[in-house]
Amino acid sequence: MLNAVRLLADFIDSLPIEEGPESTEDHEGFLHPIKFSGAVREASLNVLIRDHDQVKFEEKKARIKAMADKYNLQYGEGTCKITVKDYYSNMAVYLAKTPKVVEIAKQAYKDCGLEVNIRPIRGGTDGARLSAHGLPCPNLFTGGFNFHGVFECIPVPSLLKAEEVTIAIGKLSAGVQSLE
Repeated sequence: MLNAVRLLADFIDSLPIEEGPESTEDHEGFLHPIKFSGAVREASLNVLIRDHDQVKFEEKKARIKAMADKYNLQYGEGTCKITVKDYYSNMAVYLAKTPKVVEIAKQAYKDCGLEVNIRPIRGGTDGARLSAHGLPCPNLFTGGFNFHGVFECIPVPSLLKAEEVTIAIGKLSAGVQSLE
C-alpha cells in the first residue's frame, strides 16, 4: 500500500529549502509549496514557481516534472501526476514594449511630489496577468505594509496620496494615442 500523504510529504521535503521564498530575495526565483490536501489514497499539492529569468523559470518547472517522473519510476506510472499552469508572467517583457505606460506613471509620481523608485517585486500581481493579456499595467506602490499577512494595512495619508497619483495618471493619459 502507498500512503499518498507520506509520498507527498516526501515530495515537499525534496524541494530545496534554499530555494524557498523564505531563503531567497530580490531577483532570486523560488519554489513555494502553498497548498496541501489529501488522505491515504490521494493527495494534492500546489507549488508556486517564480523567477524573473524565463530560462530559470523553465528549469524550475522541468525539475518539478523530473521529481514526479522519479516517483512514477519508483512506485508505478500514474503515482504522481503533474499539471503545470503558467499563471503569472514577468511583466517586464510586456512593459518594455509599452514604455509610455511607465513614463506616465513616473511623471505622475513626480507631479505628486513623490520620489520615483523602480524596483521589481517577486510576487505575482493582477498587473502581470493584465499585461500578459495586452493591457500593460506596471505595479504602483500605494503606501501599504505587511502584504498578504494579518497585519496588512495602508495608512490613510498613503491612501490619499495613491488617489492623487491615480488622478495624475488619468490626466497625463488623457489624449495619449499610443502607449508604444
